[in-house]
Amino acid sequence: MEIGREFQCEIEKTVFGGDGLARVGGEVVFIPRTLPGERLIARVTACKSSFSRAEAVRFGATSPHRIEPACPYFGRCPGCRYLHAGYAYETELKAAQLADQLAQAGLEPAPGVLESPVAPEPPLGYRNKIVLHVHKVGGRTMLGYVMGDNTTVTDIEACPLAHPEINAKLAELRGDKSFLHSLHEGMDVTFRRTAAGGATYWRNQPARNATWLKEELPFGRLSVPCGSFFQVNAAGAAALADEVAALIAARKPARFIDLYAGVGFFSAVALHAGVREVLAVESDEAAAAAARFNLKNFGAENPEVIAGDAAEALKSLKDAPASDALLTVDPPRGGLTLKAAMALTGSTLDSFIYISCNPATWARDARRLAKGGFTLNKLRLVNMFPRTEHFELFSFWTR
Repeated sequence: MEIGREFQCEIEKTVFGGDGLARVGGEVVFIPRTLPGERLIARVTACKSSFSRAEAVRFGATSPHRIEPACPYFGRCPGCRYLHAGYAYETELKAAQLADQLAQAGLEPAPGVLESPVAPEPPLGYRNKIVLHVHKVGGRTMLGYVMGDNTTVTDIEACPLAHPEINAKLAELRGDKSFLHSLHEGMDVTFRRTAAGGATYWRNQPARNATWLKEELPFGRLSVPCGSFFQVNAAGAAALADEVAALIAARKPARFIDLYAGVGFFSAVALHAGVREVLAVESDEAAAAAARFNLKNFGAENPEVIAGDAAEALKSLKDAPASDALLTVDPPRGGLTLKAAMALTGSTLDSFIYISCNPATWARDARRLAKGGFTLNKLRLVNMFPRTEHFELFSFWTR
């Protein structure tokens, strides 16, 4: 392969990240915005030692699942990878990618363990938060996303993933000359929406004394500091809450342990489901303070909230009786640290929930957990981030 060469191919499958995979003369080529079964002529754009990248030139046959992308920036903006595919088919593609990840990791779930995926609705207008970047060009203020080249900022009139109230706020601010004048090159503007308070925004970092946001959920209200993590998809978060509540109902734990707890989302689910004793661990002090406040509001008389490291909290469970406890871990994209995984396998826990937003690190951790004596009992894909390359995994482990 050489850059600029044109060739004919057929897309075999869509890999994690959203690109179509084709083989030309035994060489792997990745082509974005294509779907399995499509035949096309493509042009090589980059060559690596073990694969090449290409762009579609023209199609000979297109997939019946192909649709018209609902965004003028599709193809330039790197956020959405599946706007050219129907939503149900996107979820099927992601499920196939999960199966590939399991096979590559040497993991073979027992029959019935891998459950059908969940596809929260709606697939557009669901994001309660977006971050736009400021770029000044010839006296013009551009407010948008960084494009696929990691350099260019394209002005965004509206984002189809953002909640309509965020897009309305963005349109309002675009007509505010004083707001545009207040923006400086390289600044970030964060837009955040809640059902209780509508859409708000802040430049760079929220003020230290900013009022906490109020998130209305099916099981109650949570307070969230402006800068703290919270799930961007309310319907997806509700789907995860349902999974946790179902396991609590089935196992009836006396104690719920919530690591990487954030503002106490899953601890609140547990309290609402009838668990009276909770331990929440969160490294971000602002989020931990919010968790303490939230859990009191959910009826915990003396909620145990630790602003600290999850691995250290796990080590403290090593000799503690934990057969009546249910643990949940929901780490960031990097997954469990080796120290946390070792502490988990060395604990007295006989079951836990592992929620992950990165199938690659989940697979790595799954191998460690299996070697440590745990068995995967349930695995379900939740399409938490429709139209993007990302998805969430809900897994339950026992021993």
